[in-house]
Amino acid sequence: MTDSEEENEEPAYVSRWKAATTGFDRVRSVASSLEEPRTAGWIAAEAYVSEPTTRNHLNRLVDLGVLVTEERARGTTYYPDPVYTRINALQELVSENSEAELTTQATEIQADIAAWKEEYDVETPRALRASVAEEIDVEEAQERLDVAADWESAQYHLSLLSDAIDHYDTYTARPSASA
Repeated sequence: MTDSEEENEEPAYVSRWKAATTGFDRVRSVASSLEEPRTAGWIAAEAYVSEPTTRNHLNRLVDLGVLVTEERARGTTYYPDPVYTRINALQELVSENSEAELTTQATEIQADIAAWKEEYDVETPRALRASVAEEIDVEEAQERLDVAADWESAQYHLSLLSDAIDHYDTYTARPSASA
């Protein structure tokens, strides 16, 4: 095998992913998991799809309301639409949990947040982040940053749970069959 052949070999997981999915599915998967806006070129590289094809798939996802775009100095970037993402998360919550289970989850998250407030003597994740400027060691600072990130995630999940509980009957209602 020549050096160029070895360089062109893909890891086995990439070959399996490509064999089991379409280019569109790979682009959608990468784009849906973004935590920050990315260019079509970046997404193409991650999805193992050509850039022109990736652009076509991304534009289709924008048209479907799955992604949003933003014009930046380095070009157009793509990011999951927050409304679409929230609706999907709500749909998943109500389809997989009873109202009682949702309430239990909400109660557990509220207890976690209350414990963080008491342990760190702050009222918000932002205040916890600001506390890393105090005279503390590096490990404690990193722990506080991790807890602040967990706290923000918990607040978002709690907002989803609240919405799911408040509108549970509406979200689970099914139209009756007409005779």
